[in-house]
Amino acid sequence: MSGAAIHTAIPRQASSGDILGLIRDRYPQLSHTQKRIADYILQQPEDACFASLKELTGAVGVTEVTMVNFARRLGIDGFSGLKRELQAYIRQRLSPNEKITRAIEDVRSSGKSEVYSAFQNNELAALSGTYGALSEEQVHQAVNLLKDAQHIFLLGYDVSLPVVQFLRLRLHYLGYHATQLNLADRSQLLLALTQAEPEDLFVMISFPNHAPEMARTALYLHQRQIPLLAITDQLTAPIAVYATQTIACSTGDLLFYNTITAPISLVNLLCAFLAMGTPAHLHETRLAVEQAYASIFDTEPVASPSSGPPKTAKHS
Repeated sequence: MSGAAIHTAIPRQASSGDILGLIRDRYPQLSHTQKRIADYILQQPEDACFASLKELTGAVGVTEVTMVNFARRLGIDGFSGLKRELQAYIRQRLSPNEKITRAIEDVRSSGKSEVYSAFQNNELAALSGTYGALSEEQVHQAVNLLKDAQHIFLLGYDVSLPVVQFLRLRLHYLGYHATQLNLADRSQLLLALTQAEPEDLFVMISFPNHAPEMARTALYLHQRQIPLLAITDQLTAPIAVYATQTIACSTGDLLFYNTITAPISLVNLLCAFLAMGTPAHLHETRLAVEQAYASIFDTEPVASPSSGPPKTAKHS
């Protein structure tokens, strides 16, 4: 299964970021050609991490089909999944400045005139990859989870925080009760987790590097039978294992590892469908907002409740 789907995920044998350990474990079962790929990655993981499919197959001397089959032999969903695993490995071993410096060098090496096109194509690919794997039925399934929830709790981490905030703003505008939680505010998070009911919904948004607390929170929700909508980078992401529904977004970036172009667009799409599917709710929300505005921001003076009726003037 690929793209976006409702599923019960099966964890891989190796955790995210342990791709070299996984390759070493599976090495005896690989074919002669696949071992050449494995040798190259084990010896030069940084080069493999930043290489395109064409560049990596050229360096190893294999076909693109062989590279894809190699990834699948490891239990990984294609070359893009393999690259994400390699990037996760590198992220854990390089400082942020080293990562960016290496990425800049690689991008520039392709020629200055091609840099703009490279970044543009990457953003377009993130959108096309996300929507190419997302069906309208899956959008409706996610919208129904949002629509039917008594209260919506939103939780993100690091680069996903702007996506969480954007979703909260959209939901509030549509009149839905949504609370943004923060891993750093443990009191707020624990209180929300203990007060949440099966009629509520958690929306968790997570991209590499995945915080281990996010996966443990997802497990806790699963044990309490509280619905979870996961928006993440792949169906094998840690939080996806316990999600009621998972939507995968392409987030690979040439420089920073993650781009939130596709997740932001996805949130906008979900909320658009939510608004169109609940016109009565949207109308009631608009009327309530207008009434509140008239009561609070009306320019007409408001009489004090204790002032009583206006007094009549005495005539002499």
